[in-house]
Amino acid sequence: MKDILQWKQEVEKYNAALSRILDEKSNQKDLYYGFEVIDGKLIKNPEILFIGINPGRGNGQRDRNVFAKDRISYLDKYDDAYQEDYPNRYHLAEKTIKFFELAGWKDAKIMKVFSRKAVKTNFYHLATDNIQDLERVLQNVNLNKEYFNKSAEFSIQLINILKPKVIILEGKTVFDFIVEECYEKKVWNDKGFGYFFDQPNHSHILGYNRNISNENREYFVKKLKEVLEEDRVAVFK
Repeated sequence: MKDILQWKQEVEKYNAALSRILDEKSNQKDLYYGFEVIDGKLIKNPEILFIGINPGRGNGQRDRNVFAKDRISYLDKYDDAYQEDYPNRYHLAEKTIKFFELAGWKDAKIMKVFSRKAVKTNFYHLATDNIQDLERVLQNVNLNKEYFNKSAEFSIQLINILKPKVIILEGKTVFDFIVEECYEKKVWNDKGFGYFFDQPNHSHILGYNRNISNENREYFVKKLKEVLEEDRVAVFK
C-alpha cells in the first residue's frame, strides 16, 4: 500500500462490494445503517489516531455512505447547542476527551489538536447500534471471518501510512483486535488498559476499557500524560 489515496480507493471498493452483498442477501437490514470510514477529515501525518470498534447508529440515517466529514464529531462537545440532554450526545467522545483533560490539556488545546492534527476511524466501517448487531449482520451472510480479516488489513495499512505519534484504541475489543491479533502482543494489564510501542512507525498505542474504574483511570491518564509529554511529541506543548 503506497499512499492514502490508494487506501481510500481500496476501502471504498470493498465497502461497495459488501453493500451489494448485504442488499442482495441480508435478512438483517434493520440492523445496519450503511458505512462511515473517517469521522472528520483524513489528515496526513496526524499526531493522534483514534480507533473505535464501529461507527454506531449515529443519527439513525440509513444507507449512509460516508468516507470523511468536515469536522471530527468529538468537537460537538464544545458547541453551544451541546447539552446534557443533547439527542445525539457522543458519550465515548466525552470519555476520551476527559482523559486528555485529566492529563492537563485545556479546552483550547484539545480543540486545536483534535481539529487539525487528529484522525478518527473505526476497526469496522459498517454502522450498527452495537457490536452484537454487527456480528448478527455478518453471520447472516457468512462473512464474519472475511470482514474481520479485511478490517484488520485496512486498520494496519492506515497506521503504516499515517504513522501517527499516538494511537488511542477506544475499548478493549478494538485493542484486542489490533494489538493482540495483528501485532501479536499481549500487553493488556490489570489496570484496565494496555500499552504497546510500534517501533517501525514510532507510534505509541494505548487502549482502555470503556468501563475502566476511577482508580484505574488514574493509571491510564498517567501513562497518557507520559506519552504526550515526551520530547518527540513536543508539538503538543
